[in-house]
Amino acid sequence: MKRNFLVLFTFFIPLLVFPQAYQPLRITETIKLDGKLDEQSWQQAQVENDFMQEDPAAGAAPSEKTEVKIIYDDEFLFLGLRAFDSEPQKLVRSALERDFKIDQDDGVAFVIDIYNDKGTGLVFITNTLGARWDTEISADGGNDNASFNTFWDVASHVDSLGYSVEYRIPFSSLRFESKEKVVMGFRIVRLIKRKNEFVIFPKVDPSINDPYFKVSLAREMEFHNLKSKKPFYITPYATANYVESSVLNGDGSAYVTNSQYISRKNFVKNESLDKVISNIGIDAKYGLSKNFTLDFTLNTDFAQAEVDNRIINLSKYEVNLPEKRNFFLESKNYLGYSTSSGNEFFISRKIGKEDGEIVPIISGVRVTGKSKGWQMGFLDMQTKGDSIAGIAQHNFFVFRTRKDIDSIGSFAGGIITSRFNTNGDHRSDQTIAVDIVKKLTQKLIVVGAYGITTIDGAAENVHKSSDYNFAIFRSSRDGLSYSFTADWIGSKFIPAMGFVEETDLLSSGAGAGYVWQARKESKVAYRHLNVNFSYRYKPEVNKDESEFGNLEAGMSFKSGAVINIIPVEYKTDRLFSDWQIADHIIIPERKYSMYSAQVYLNSPQKTNIRGDLSLSGFDFYGGKGISVSPSLTYIFNKHFSAEASYELNRIQFPENFSDNGNSIYLSNLFRLNLSVFFSSKLSVKLLSQYDNLSNSVGSNLRFRYNPREGTDLYIVYNSGINTELNRLDPHLPLIDNQAVVVKFSKTFGL
Repeated sequence: MKRNFLVLFTFFIPLLVFPQAYQPLRITETIKLDGKLDEQSWQQAQVENDFMQEDPAAGAAPSEKTEVKIIYDDEFLFLGLRAFDSEPQKLVRSALERDFKIDQDDGVAFVIDIYNDKGTGLVFITNTLGARWDTEISADGGNDNASFNTFWDVASHVDSLGYSVEYRIPFSSLRFESKEKVVMGFRIVRLIKRKNEFVIFPKVDPSINDPYFKVSLAREMEFHNLKSKKPFYITPYATANYVESSVLNGDGSAYVTNSQYISRKNFVKNESLDKVISNIGIDAKYGLSKNFTLDFTLNTDFAQAEVDNRIINLSKYEVNLPEKRNFFLESKNYLGYSTSSGNEFFISRKIGKEDGEIVPIISGVRVTGKSKGWQMGFLDMQTKGDSIAGIAQHNFFVFRTRKDIDSIGSFAGGIITSRFNTNGDHRSDQTIAVDIVKKLTQKLIVVGAYGITTIDGAAENVHKSSDYNFAIFRSSRDGLSYSFTADWIGSKFIPAMGFVEETDLLSSGAGAGYVWQARKESKVAYRHLNVNFSYRYKPEVNKDESEFGNLEAGMSFKSGAVINIIPVEYKTDRLFSDWQIADHIIIPERKYSMYSAQVYLNSPQKTNIRGDLSLSGFDFYGGKGISVSPSLTYIFNKHFSAEASYELNRIQFPENFSDNGNSIYLSNLFRLNLSVFFSSKLSVKLLSQYDNLSNSVGSNLRFRYNPREGTDLYIVYNSGINTELNRLDPHLPLIDNQAVVVKFSKTFGL
């Protein structure tokens, strides 16, 4: 009897600890994509409804019931979700656009771990209006590529019970290995907006921080006799443009207007032929195998890319602006490499943008995929160069690989980059690096990285050409968190295709914090207290550069409101040379001690009006300053929204820092975003920016018609307007520059 009981106990306990994989229903019935879930197949599918609340009270039962089902056929993966709601008339429904702001509406997210590798995946999000948002994720949800787009459809339906959504995702949009049994992972997230409540499936340890897209916590699902398909898409494009700019005349006495219809890239000498081939191109995507995809681009064009936000840079370091070009964003998770301190050994902005100039990209090829736990990305691109700007033709090469080393998202990998001058001196610059991310638990991570840069394949001094990085992080939603980082960056470590804030640096940092979850009846969700320290030292000059420490406290409310306070922050920083921060102000070389304090407020997130405010008072390299940064967003309805922000920085320096008696540094930056959505297919967006440092207004107006995935018409108008019109040496024109670009692209599946 005891032996039989032991056998049963041994058999059933693993089932309790490790639940069986979800079994999606294989169907032959045709599913009408209407969001209603009324086909017979949906009635037969296995139901999952064991959700838990993640915000604002992690671990609590959801206030509304949610049910999810998954079915599939040879071509599509379908997910059906019923979101019950006791007050469906109060659903927040405001977004129509592709890639909408995902935290502003009621909606759901479907997270898929395609390879079941516990580290990478895809996320598909929709709202009750059927808008779509998708992303690639890596590092177990720690990194995402929100500009990623793939082919899929979804429909939503609102009724007296709440709403339901119906996903239809082609298996050709997913990468997996064809075999008798294919195992993937999935997670579900639902947002009940008016309550600022997030519910998730499957349940997790409530103290795990930010579990939403953590595929290592996914529920497994099994598909049988699934055959992957090799996608083959060709996307030709054509552009037309008009460009007008104001330039100084030969003697510098006045500005004259230069204009050009249909710009040239000077591929050939014949002007008419060059204008044609400069404004047409093609992208192609082909499935090399069941696991790897090849992308090819010819005369790559980014006319439709969003403009960069203006930044008032009050640091002594260069700003690393984010990539906004879709071709590079699509491969971000396969090619990216960054250390725990934020240094990046490959940034795609180095390709096609050099020394502040836009350089034509002639062609490129990319291969990405994953097999047997190895994730790989390969990129090779050729730029034309710009002889007038003194920029050589370059070939850019990147190879990035990572190998899974456990079942919870740890990996080891490496990267090789090379930039080769294809004319002139044929110089080449390489970066070679390895890295490891080891998860000891879901809360505790150890990170290590080593990189070296070479010129023409050789390093003058290995130690000085190297970057060593180590870090350990513990993060917890409720309880203790801590971190420690250490870096050595040699003076000759210069990644030609990467971004490093500074070289010749030995640095370390440490932080600790504690989070308290409030009582159930409280309006507060969490309180936290953090303390942080860092130190930087310059080995070659044998001098410390900076020390930093601060204390931060704050609380988040169940309404979504946030209050963060830094009552004291102390920093010392050494300038190794004079710093000209403005035309009339030079900060002398020496070491400075500085104190500051800051308050950050974020409004409740339940309504269509949202705002935040940052206030700070600070010492700044011998001066005294204040900074004020408010922003406000108002969603009028599903067709129109507006966002305005302002940043003021005022610093009073000592009089001897100025050469004209004016020792006040003053910057003002205004930004206005207007969005009009006529439908989910037709939209107009306006971004206008003004700052007093450049004395100019820049505007970007984008019209987009997207009748279906893969077909796009863009009409883009850019302008620059001078505001310093009283200048007479020479007099500035009102219009500094303006351009109109029309771009049409269409994808064909073969």
